[in-house]
Amino acid sequence: MSALLASDANDQLFLGPVLVNGRRIPEQEIYAEMQYHPAETPREAIYAAARSLVLAELLRERAHECGLCDSDIDVSSEAFDEVIEQLLEREVPELKATREQRLDHFAANRQKFRSQPLAEVRHILLAVKPDDEGAHERQRDLAETLLEQIRNAPDPLLQFAQLARQHSDCSSRDADGSLGQVGPGDTVAPFEEAVFAGDTGLVEQPVPTKYGWHLIYVEQLEPGRPLEFSYVEEKIGYYLREKLRRQMIDVFLTELVCAADISGIDMLDVERVSEDGRN
Repeated sequence: MSALLASDANDQLFLGPVLVNGRRIPEQEIYAEMQYHPAETPREAIYAAARSLVLAELLRERAHECGLCDSDIDVSSEAFDEVIEQLLEREVPELKATREQRLDHFAANRQKFRSQPLAEVRHILLAVKPDDEGAHERQRDLAETLLEQIRNAPDPLLQFAQLARQHSDCSSRDADGSLGQVGPGDTVAPFEEAVFAGDTGLVEQPVPTKYGWHLIYVEQLEPGRPLEFSYVEEKIGYYLREKLRRQMIDVFLTELVCAADISGIDMLDVERVSEDGRN
């Protein structure tokens, strides 16, 4: 890697010449490419930029050999992206996972294949503007007061519905505070955590969110259930097909690198660059 990076008297990074089959990649192109490769150290960023341009040059040469583009096509253009797709379709075989492979993946990742939990929820929103500290305290006190009334009521759910109509700043007050059925991602994170963290019934404490304070009553809770293989087999097949395709593309690129005359950069020693960059 000594040919790739060095330091001048002002401790400024600069590149030694990077050549691909006799063609030099200009330093200014490598520096311009760095913006697309954020890294922990300048050494890693400049290496990633140079490596990317070397691969682009190898792909351009290969595509030109296959009659897919001119030799001077701009590697940063959309036209080049389309050419690369055509090249990969031609050069990289499409592999599909076998049923046995799909079953093995399912068995090894069983915990990931579950239905989403669902809950039937009511809430009372006591709205607060984010920058109004006084209102935040007042609404919290009101939330505590209403919560105590609900706890002490003979019928807590009926009391909750009545207070929702009287106090909630959410349009759900017209439905006695009912939000209907909610699942992961349907509400803000603190609200969701409170709904799915426990059991059915009244959530014990007011829940603060960016909208204000919430009182929450979980009427029904359906936990996520394991899914059968037949339900997720197609999804697993797509995931494994894409994974195999990425692996085959890596093999194809490695073959291009090994067959080329490249100087100024070690294309096959990515890990050492990362280690050196942190020393």
